[in-house]
Amino acid sequence: MLAEDMEHSYIGFVICRMFYRGQDAATAIGDLGILPSVMKMTRLMILWENLDLSTALDQVTGPSPRALMLVDAQLSRHTLHKHLFDPVPTGQVVDGVATVSLRWETPQRSENAPLPDPITRLLRTWRELREDDIQQTAIALQRSGYELNWATPTT
Repeated sequence: MLAEDMEHSYIGFVICRMFYRGQDAATAIGDLGILPSVMKMTRLMILWENLDLSTALDQVTGPSPRALMLVDAQLSRHTLHKHLFDPVPTGQVVDGVATVSLRWETPQRSENAPLPDPITRLLRTWRELREDDIQQTAIALQRSGYELNWATPTT
């Protein structure tokens, strides 16, 4: 969460609550927009892994690309950065677990690209700029299982 109108613009981040696959996942992700809406944030960075999100939404029907997806969102637009990768076995085992290295493809960038429905809902919720109490909103989100992490400004 960023408030570009403040001296220290980075405010912190929210991690999604645990959820069940399907509609609960979509609701949990969409509700990530509530706190930045109440706090009147001017910019959001949203990060997810493509296959993880598709799996959470029960939308995997075949091979799905692995990619880190980053949305840089402002109140009137967004940019999607897509970083495709392939996990490549290293042949090494650490603590009984086979390790991989990542082979990255050329990043892709798209202005106002279509987004998965829960991400679109998250942005729509944030852009409503709600008038709720910040502290009560934060407490309610934490009670629901969201993790709130506040930045500590340095001089």
